[in-house]
Amino acid sequence: MGAEFDVLGLGAVTVDFTGTVAAWPREGGRMLVENFALHAGGLVGTALSAAARLGGRVGWLGMLGSSPMAERALADLEREGIDTSLVVRADGAEPMLAFIYANPADGQRTILWTRSGSRFPLPGEIPDPRWTERARVFLFDGESGPAGVAAARAARGRGLPVVLDIIQNEAHVPDAIRWSSHVIVSQRFAGLYTGRDRLSDMLHGMRADPSQTVVVTRGEHGCVGLSGDREFALPAFRVKAVETTGCGDAFHGAFALALAQGRDDLEAARFASAVGALCATRTGGRDGLPNRAELERFLAAQ
Repeated sequence: MGAEFDVLGLGAVTVDFTGTVAAWPREGGRMLVENFALHAGGLVGTALSAAARLGGRVGWLGMLGSSPMAERALADLEREGIDTSLVVRADGAEPMLAFIYANPADGQRTILWTRSGSRFPLPGEIPDPRWTERARVFLFDGESGPAGVAAARAARGRGLPVVLDIIQNEAHVPDAIRWSSHVIVSQRFAGLYTGRDRLSDMLHGMRADPSQTVVVTRGEHGCVGLSGDREFALPAFRVKAVETTGCGDAFHGAFALALAQGRDDLEAARFASAVGALCATRTGGRDGLPNRAELERFLAAQ
């Protein structure tokens, strides 16, 4: 069986309740929310959507029940062209729910979310036991917990590049890092996880072994990386940021697709940086993701 997927992902999909506010309210206060809407989101959900919009062949390994929210999440993935044939249907399994409020003045957002009802399949529960043979790159996030770690271990056992999206430190995180070939984290996470202040020290501190690539994203300051024994730094593309929801996830999805298409780590980071930058110019996480033509026009103009 050939590698029919450029990227297979296991991790969070969410239904996002979004809106804009002038400022975050004080405790006990009130704040009018404008532009209220429901959007599809989630770390891996948005990352896979980014790869799909750029022309990649992608699939989601997940678990969902039959509730209205679960059906909505599944339909949102399929609308993006993401293959859901390997999704496990299980009673009571739900997408995550998130409440996201953005300040359009600076593009920053505050996120509240719940994991209630969310579940992820272990490798033996995935409908096709040969799923690792069907992909070029495996992508997972920290929200998938031990199931994601087990899948990453299986993917690395097959020699697949494994890209990790992690946003907070939990008990399974060291194992998640250990079984990843490419660890992509924010500067805030890298600093907290390693306890270090210098970017170079963060890069080296995030590695579980010298063969891994580490990328630390820095928002408007671009990104830095460590690939082999070489460090690199890329400036951010200049755009007018409207909302940063989904930008990091878009970076992960674009990076994974770039690896699947044979780009090296530096090329993949630049490609992913452009996708993340374009995502920031629109509201709504997945709604802000560019297609391939938009990305190519943007890159040609730089």
